[in-house]
Amino acid sequence: MPTSTKLVRDDLFENMATMYQSLLTAALDQTLAENGIGDSAIRQKICEEFVFWHGNLHDQMWIKQSGGERIFPLLCFTKRFLNIGTPVDELGDVFAGAQFFSWHEYALGSVAAHFEQGPADIEMGCVGPSDV
Repeated sequence: MPTSTKLVRDDLFENMATMYQSLLTAALDQTLAENGIGDSAIRQKICEEFVFWHGNLHDQMWIKQSGGERIFPLLCFTKRFLNIGTPVDELGDVFAGAQFFSWHEYALGSVAAHFEQGPADIEMGCVGPSDV
């Protein structure tokens, strides 16, 4: 039986968020390298600035279309895939930012880890039938 949806603030979020930032960094670094930016110091600086900006977007910013209402980006994680047919009330725990977590404060550490230690050992894959 599916678990009912509940928004939770849990320290597990930190690990989920750092994995996410590590993947963003690795993807941006690879894209920069494939597009002719061979100097790793330049790629690192670009990644730091982008991931830090992305962190500030989630930590401190609102967005709106001209004439529209302000909305606040909220990046959360779940252990169940939200497919187009997945009832929202059966999603289970939705992990929102831990009480003392800050995206932009983790940004530079995530980027530094990528450039100093290499890409994190994180698996990623496409959603399959067992996920829906």
